[in-house]
Amino acid sequence: MEKLTAVGAAIGALEQIARSRELDDKGIFAWPLHRTRYRSSGSFPQKQLLGILKYPNVVAIPSARLLAAGRLLLGNPGQRERALLLAVLTAGGVGMNARHHYGNDGSDQMAQVTFTVSLLAKAFPNDSRAREACLRFVAFQACVSYASAGTVKLVSPMWRNGSAVTGIFRTQSYGDATIYELLKRYPALSVALAWTVILGELAFPLVLVAPRPVARGMLAMGTVFHLANGKFMGLNRFIWAFSGTYPAVAHVSRALPS
Repeated sequence: MEKLTAVGAAIGALEQIARSRELDDKGIFAWPLHRTRYRSSGSFPQKQLLGILKYPNVVAIPSARLLAAGRLLLGNPGQRERALLLAVLTAGGVGMNARHHYGNDGSDQMAQVTFTVSLLAKAFPNDSRAREACLRFVAFQACVSYASAGTVKLVSPMWRNGSAVTGIFRTQSYGDATIYELLKRYPALSVALAWTVILGELAFPLVLVAPRPVARGMLAMGTVFHLANGKFMGLNRFIWAFSGTYPAVAHVSRALPS
C-alpha cells in the first residue's frame, strides 16, 4: 500500500522539481501573492515555517519527498525508518498544499490520506487492532471517493447525456484528439463511456461484500480505468494513489462476510 502510493509521490515530486521556476517570485505560484492567504502573527515559529515556503527554499520539500519515496521503494527500511519516511512524505504533502493548492487533485488527496494513516499505524507497531482500523479507514475512504465521484456525475445532465466525456477529450489539458474525433463521430459511444464510469464508480463499494472472484475483477477493472486515464488524459498519478488503496480494500473485502 505504501510503496504503490510512493511511486505516485515520486512522480509528483519530479514534476514539481522540473517546474520549480513556477514557484519563484515571478512565476504563476509566486509566494508574495500566495502568502496573503495567511495572517501574519510575527511569531518566530510562523516566520520560520513561512520562510521554508519561499523560493528557492520550497524546492527542498519535493526534493525531500523524492528521496523519501525512493528510499521506501528501493531500500528495505526498518519500522522506525519507515515511519520517518512516511512522516517526510506526509509533512511534505501538507507543506506543498500550504504553499499553493492549485493543481492538486484527487490523487494528491488520496495519497495524503494513505501516507497519514500509514504513519499513524506505525505509531502502534504491536497493536493489531490499530493496524486493522487503519486498513479499514483507507478502504472505506477509497469507497467513499469512488461513490461520491459517481454521485456527482449521476446528478449532472452533461454526464448523463455523454457530452461531459466529449468535452473532456476536447480540452488541451486532459484531451486526446484521436478519442475526441471518435466520440464526435459516434455520440452513442460517449453516452456508453459516461454511464460505464458512473455505474462503475457507484458500484465500487460493493467490492467490500462481493464474492472474492468478483471483488478481484472489480479491482482489476478499477486498475484498467486508471491506466486508461493515465494514457489518454495524462492523469499519471491516479493509478498509484488509488491502486495504492487496493491492498486495504482487498483485505477488508476478505475480512467481511460475502
